[in-house]
Amino acid sequence: MSLATLHTDARRLADAIIRFPSRFAAALFRVDPLVAGNMRVWLEANVRFENADVPPVFVQGGNAACFALVSIAMRKPALFWGALAAIPSLPVLILLKCL
Repeated sequence: MSLATLHTDARRLADAIIRFPSRFAAALFRVDPLVAGNMRVWLEANVRFENADVPPVFVQGGNAACFALVSIAMRKPALFWGALAAIPSLPVLILLKCL
């Protein structure tokens, strides 16, 4: 395995990790993955979007919840990943408490 192959594999993995929150939110709220990806790109371009106009497609129907989750994942990644880890561990913790 060459160094170029390792670099390509590492880059592919990093891209998959970066895109995971938007893909997860799209699947969770049944939103088009392309729209969720556009939300991530828009948030990256408008890091401080307090004064920016949010595109109307992002705040209609299920897209609004998806946009909120992608926004949390972009602005507070530790909160997103911590919550994602806490959800499946909750039943295990309850079981341990009962034993």
